[in-house]
Amino acid sequence: MPGIGDIMKQAQKMKAEMERVQAEAALKTVEGSAGGGMVIVMANGKGELLSVKIDPEVARGEDLEMLQDLVTAAANDALRKARELMTQEVSRMAGGWASPRASLGTEEAARSCQPRRPRWQC
Repeated sequence: MPGIGDIMKQAQKMKAEMERVQAEAALKTVEGSAGGGMVIVMANGKGELLSVKIDPEVARGEDLEMLQDLVTAAANDALRKARELMTQEVSRMAGGWASPRASLGTEEAARSCQPRRPRWQC
């Protein structure tokens, strides 16, 4: 049976590995698009938007609301893909045993926890 020291060493190793995976994912990029490619948004694995490209024809149009909707949709698509990228990287690090909740944001994971006696279960 492992002692507390062994458990702490393993936790430190896992933390270092998680930091390495996050740093690697931050260097990767994903692309989100909307309107059949009329708006393209690039994001990194950290979930930061890097660039927005808008087809000049869409920008010339007089429907500003449609353009705003396309930008929003493309950004959401890119951010969703960035979250999926991070989930895949963490799952790979964990050897495939990552919980389905690992893909949830912290707010969603918190909502999925239920009070049970004698403690909370997630």
